[in-house]
Amino acid sequence: MDTDKVLKALNSQLRREILKIISDEPMNVMLVLKELNNKGLKVKYRETIYRALEKLVDSGLVEKFYNREKGLCYKLKAKTVKIDLTKGEIEIH
Repeated sequence: MDTDKVLKALNSQLRREILKIISDEPMNVMLVLKELNNKGLKVKYRETIYRALEKLVDSGLVEKFYNREKGLCYKLKAKTVKIDLTKGEIEIH
């Protein structure tokens, strides 16, 4: 796992909120957008959510898959991230 990608992905309040939202169940972009707006984080464009989710996928924290009812969905790949700063290593569980 690329330490820099994980740290960059976590360096955003929006992306951290998205991780919390999809931790309970897989969701598509529109469901994530709706949940963010319900939490008071006003996001105008679904493309913003899509780009944030893709960055999380690229980091290895989230995976995407196709669901027949919901379409393209995203789910949390790991609930914990352990970073060893002395070795520059990341463990995801």
